[in-house]
Amino acid sequence: MDIDLSSIGIVAGVGFVAAVGIVLVYTLGLRLLGTGQPQDGAGERTAHRDETPRSGHTPPVALAGAIVCFAVCAAAVLYGIWLTIPQFH
Repeated sequence: MDIDLSSIGIVAGVGFVAAVGIVLVYTLGLRLLGTGQPQDGAGERTAHRDETPRSGHTPPVALAGAIVCFAVCAAAVLYGIWLTIPQFH
């Protein structure tokens, strides 16, 4: 029995890079979703000391980018499931 260790290394490397890539895209989506300068109740910009978590609004471009990032992550997960389950082929 002959085991090709270089193939095992390639599979492990590609799996690691893919996993890190998916996590980075998801993190970018979260970061885009959290953008926006906080505003107070009157609609004026607040000082840093007066900020509360998520008191601002997310700009439409950042929201669109976050949706694209989450869609890429969902597509990657679904593709992995499709590759793993042989009944889908």
